[in-house]
This record gives sequence, structure tokens and C-alpha cells, in this order.
Amino acid sequence: MNITLILILFQYGAKLKHLSVFCISLLFSHSLLLAESSDDLDKVLEEATTIATKTKLNADYVPGTVTVISSEKLKSLGITNLAEQNAFDMIVGFDSSTLSLRGSGSIYGAEGNKIKWMINDKPISAEIWGIPKLGVGQIVFPIPTDAIDRIEIIRGPGSAIYGGNAIYGVVNIITKKETGTLFTTLSQMQSNKFGKALGGYTSFRQNDLEASAIISAEKSDGWDLPITTQAPAGSGNLPNAYGNSLIMADVSYKNFDFWAYKLKAKNDYARLQWDPSNFLPQDNTEPVQSNTYTMLGVQGKFEITSNLLLTAKAGINQYENNADVMFFPSYLLGSNPSNLDGVRKIDYRESTKYLEGMVETTIGSNRLLGGAYAGFLSVDQDDVTQMWSRVSGRTVYNPSGTSTHLLTTNNPKRINRALYLQDEIQLDEQSTVTVGARYDTYSDGREALSPRIALVYQYDESNILKAQYSRAFRPPSFSEQYSPNNQASHTDYESETTDTIELSYIFKTKGSSLKTTVFNTRTANMITYHDFTYETINLESPTTVNGLEIELSQNYESLALGANLSFYKSRRGDVELTRAGSTLNYDSSEFALSAKFIGNLFATLNSDTPYPTTVWYHYTGNKHRVNNETLDENGNVKGIYTTNGSTPVQDYVNITQKINGIAKDLDLEFGVKNLFGKTLKTLYFPLNPPNTSDIPYMKQTFWVNLLYRF
Repeated sequence: MNITLILILFQYGAKLKHLSVFCISLLFSHSLLLAESSDDLDKVLEEATTIATKTKLNADYVPGTVTVISSEKLKSLGITNLAEQNAFDMIVGFDSSTLSLRGSGSIYGAEGNKIKWMINDKPISAEIWGIPKLGVGQIVFPIPTDAIDRIEIIRGPGSAIYGGNAIYGVVNIITKKETGTLFTTLSQMQSNKFGKALGGYTSFRQNDLEASAIISAEKSDGWDLPITTQAPAGSGNLPNAYGNSLIMADVSYKNFDFWAYKLKAKNDYARLQWDPSNFLPQDNTEPVQSNTYTMLGVQGKFEITSNLLLTAKAGINQYENNADVMFFPSYLLGSNPSNLDGVRKIDYRESTKYLEGMVETTIGSNRLLGGAYAGFLSVDQDDVTQMWSRVSGRTVYNPSGTSTHLLTTNNPKRINRALYLQDEIQLDEQSTVTVGARYDTYSDGREALSPRIALVYQYDESNILKAQYSRAFRPPSFSEQYSPNNQASHTDYESETTDTIELSYIFKTKGSSLKTTVFNTRTANMITYHDFTYETINLESPTTVNGLEIELSQNYESLALGANLSFYKSRRGDVELTRAGSTLNYDSSEFALSAKFIGNLFATLNSDTPYPTTVWYHYTGNKHRVNNETLDENGNVKGIYTTNGSTPVQDYVNITQKINGIAKDLDLEFGVKNLFGKTLKTLYFPLNPPNTSDIPYMKQTFWVNLLYRF
């Protein structure tokens, strides 16, 4: 019956859109009045995590706001790989199209650069993430959902333990270490383009030796994404093919752990940050740009005494960005595709070498954790070849080419040292206070103190109250300090700091839960890009984000319902910049490209059977653009742009059908993403005329997945 329902929805999706959303909402609102027992929900509520305190605790009892999402949940929503354009949309308050969290917007959230990303508790980063020009630096994690155990998320600051970049959140992707499994995914996109993926994982144990490995490969032709922009880009299809590969190996011997990971995401420009002021790249199905992450390391755990544990870690992370892009203006294509307008080649590589030691002990009612960290960051390769030039006001092909750098000819370096200490104090059976702080120093003269204090109060088995104050910081990235878009290579930017106060309430029973959080985040010296010139600037006046986040779940015998809703109100301080006798001012306003409302509705039919059907509706509200006045040196208005308005609402419906045990040890899942075939759009850069066109990034996809255990 569930398969029949899927087929009917595929055929009559457009007619059922409003009815389906209404029915989900009606069912969910009614469900809040009831509470049924559910083993699956109990498992979720009892999910343990170490992300909040680096000590293992139930997710509901940790300080701050933490969410744990299982791989089964991800896949039931139609997410088959974290490299997908909407891979993180189910997270409370997360906008995948701009990789922003908690109302931080695109420019102000720096395209995910203000989130601390980790894979299996190991931080991963890049100094060119969020760069506003050249179409590079997009965060892509090519990890298949079948190989993921869970994703842990802190919403809000996490610098007290994790250091810089944990401004708006911390995301930790945990992969599986299980027995042999093979999986494959086939997909068909709108425009009759196709995708395919294949992978597997396995593990081995003998005495003190344990080993596990994951390997996968994926390729997609993407969609036809027609785009019309203002000059000079013209119109045509924005290429968006992608290809991903992954190999991850973990080995444990006695008290030592070793890891070797290599993740490679190859993309065209739609998944990246294409700049509409450039001509459209060539429309093809072969990805032209790659982001490669290599992670190597070792960790040892030593029990000094029965009550004192030492953990030591050493590793090296390397990030590479390579591109070979050709630009074809549509008015020159015709029958002569060799008439290029430009070529860009990028060869960028950076590395981080680090050491970390951590000690844990318990003294009475105090659980103490302390540590030290040292890291050395360097840019090892930084070459860009651009073959075009300006002639008679337009860009034309220039065979001779020019060489430049993404960042700087000086290949920047940075040493980071840190000490941190945390105390979890059990006041009584109902109350726990967590106090901690981290102190970071940098070789370029920066320093930061990140304190935190949190209270968790369990009134009874169903009611939990939380309160927390925390501070986070982020030094300017190399792309912000040395971007060629700046007038000069600045090194004197202040680190940005955020102070966040949040209050949370959790109510849960055997079959239902309600989680709410209200918060206020105030940021000083926010590092962002000027809305018109895209130079890096520190905002002199403070910025604020106020938010309300709600998570709801209700389980019946064969029906599971859920929702999360996020409401944000942001306020950015004044933006000022003077260049060539002109003052480019922006009055205080909302963050650009920050949605005021983001919501998800989930419904799983036959949730207690081997053939559940899941419907997911995602909604992202409209986003504010910016208006500005350009003043001359005497304060007179030279020009004004007030027509930007806002980006439109974006929403979609995913439907997934699962059949467990379709054959021995074989599971089948299939579904449709973006049921009604909308062309989802967003706006990355720039925000102002003449380049204000919204960028398409996703259309409809049908998919089928097979998973075999051996």
C-alpha cells in the first residue's frame, strides 16, 4: 500500500501539494495532545553524545542546545550523501543553501566558516572557505549517508572547548565501524540527467587489533539550471555536475587509534559560489573544480591511575583546491565554442599540523577536564592563472594569461596555542553546573578568552531546564586577510567575539517530546564583507541575533510525527567604507540573506513495520537583501540602490519509501526529492545591482538505493 501511495504522489504531486502539507500539519497538531510508548523514540531520547563537554552524556542533559540525527533519519528524508545541496536542511535553524546557522545569513555567516566542522571528533577546516570571489571555497563533505552513524550538532558557541570558528555552532559527523556492507544509489534528475554511486564499509577484529574502512564513489550530471543574469554574464545553463570519492581507514591497537582519511568533492559552479559578475562557465557534465581533504593522525589513551585518564593526539590535515574552468559567454557560442572568453586555473594547498593533550579525572562531585593544544597552519601552494583581459569595456580571451594568487605571495603561516579547563559539578541529584574556559593565542598577536557557564536542572523525569552563557571567537581567515578583493593585504583585523545567553526547556514522555530554546547572540568586531565592494571589514557597531527554536515529536503505534521551527530576528550594525573619495554606507538592518523563519515537518507512516513511508516538508522564508546609498566626500548622495527587496520563499517536499528485507540481507529505499519539481534558488554573492540574480541550485530527483549486508 505504501508503494502505491508513492506512485500516486509522483503522478499527481502538483495537485496534492497543499493538501499534503495541510494533512501533515493537522496530524501533528493533534498528536501533541497524546503520548504513546515507542522503543524507537526512547532510543532517540537516550542518545548519548560527547560533543557538548567532551564527556559522554545524554543529549538532553548536556549544557547548551544539542541535536543528534541518526543516519536512518537522514536517509528516510532522502539525503543519500552529505555533498547534496540540501544535506543539512533538517537541522534546526540550518540553511544549507548558504551554510548558515541560527540566522547568521550568507555573508555574515561566511558560507559556513563560522561553524566548527568535525569528522569523527577531528576538526576540519580551510582558510579559503567563504571566499566571496573566484567561485572557490565552498564546504562540501562527500560522505554517503549509508556510511554515517550519526551527526551531532551544537547550536550556538562552542569555543570554550573547540576554539576558533565555533561562533554559530559545532557539527560532528560520526561514521560507521561495522561489519561488511555494500550500497549503491541510482538517480534520475530533471532534464533526463543521471547519477550513480557505489560504496561499502567493513570492519575486522582480532585480539587487541581492530580495523575499519569505508570507500565510496559518486558521479552526477546534475540538472539543467537555466539562468539569466545582468551583464556581463548573459544567459544559459549554470553547470552543476559533481563527482565525489571517499576512502577512510581507522585502526585501533590496544590503547592507540590511527586514522587516514581522504575525501574529494569535484564540482561545477552551481554547488560552489559562482560569481555572477563573471561569464557563465562551460555547461558540461564533467566537474571542473575539486576540494580535497586529507586527514592523518594517531591518538593514545593512557590510564595514569584508576581515576586519571590522559589522551594525547597528533595529526596533520591538508586541504587542496584545484580548478580548470573555461568561461563561455552565450553571445559568442554559436557554432564556434572554441572562442573562449576566459580560462581560470587554480592550484591551492594548505596544511595544519597539530598536537593536543587532555586529562580527565573525578574528584568528589567534580568531573574535571583540562587540555592543551598547539597547531601550525601554513599555505603551501597558492597559484592562480587567469587568461582574460578587458578590451573596450568587456572581457575577451587573452591567450598570454596572467598569474596571481588566491591569497598572497607571502604564503601566510600561523601558530595557535591554547589551554582549556572544564569542571562539571554535580550539585545534587537534579542539578549540574558546567564551568569552563579556553585561552587561545596566535603568532600574529591575537588572543582570546572563551568562558562558559551552564546549568542543567532536571525537575523530574519529564521536565528539564537549561541556562547557559558562553563566549566564542573567530580570528580572520587567510582569505579574509589577504583576499585579492581587498584594497590592500590587511593583517590588522580584530578577531570577532560573540556572547550568547540561552534558555532551554525540554518536556518528554515515552512517546512525545517538546524542546524549546530562546537565545540572544551579540557579536563585537564582526568579520564580514562589505556589501558592495566585498572587501573584508570589521563592523564597528555590535550585531545581534535573537531566536526561538522549537523541536517537537510524537509517536503512535504506526505513525511518527515531528517538526522543528526556528524564528530569528537579526540586526547588523552600520557598514561604512570610504574608497576614492566615496563613502559606501549601509544603515543598520537585518543580516543579508538571513531567513526569519525556517521550518521542517516530518511524518513516517507504518513506522513500526519493515516498510515505512516518510514525508518531509522543508520551508525557508524570504531573506533580506541590502539597500545602500553611495555618498561623495561631502556627504551628498551619488547613487542609491533600493530595488533589491528580498529573495523569495523556498520550499520542497521529499518522499521516501523503505522496504527492509526485500531479499535476504538486502534493504531497498527509493523516493523523490523536491516532489513538485521547483527550481530552488538562492543568492550567494553579490547582493547589489547590477548583479542581483538569484542562483538556481536544485531541481527534482528520483532515486533508488540498495544496501546489502554480508
